[in-house]
Amino acid sequence: MLYASTRQSLSRSLGSSLFTDSIFATSKADLTSDAYVSHLRHVAAPHPLSPREQEMEDLRVAENAAASYEGSRARASVIGTGVGLNMSVEVEEAIVEQSRRSEDALVILVSSFAPKLRA
Repeated sequence: MLYASTRQSLSRSLGSSLFTDSIFATSKADLTSDAYVSHLRHVAAPHPLSPREQEMEDLRVAENAAASYEGSRARASVIGTGVGLNMSVEVEEAIVEQSRRSEDALVILVSSFAPKLRA
């Protein structure tokens, strides 16, 4: 038990996030490059599932593939839908010119359908 706690303390003090693998060897043969490749294959292999677990996994995958959740329609934005803005060339040039300037500025567009403001 003392070995396990000191090993954990040592790896934590060295930065446990830096270590990708923790291999426990019982013989010199467990420390070869072939053994490490075998270990990596074992880690990457899918977990063994019972028939019921496999069925549930397949069902989850099929549900996720068929799901087409697009969010609540009650929160759909109505801004810019069905509104046609017919801008003149001068307006487009003014907007492009303002985007090139470094100082802050404001472009106000007045629609011909907007009510006249009283002075």
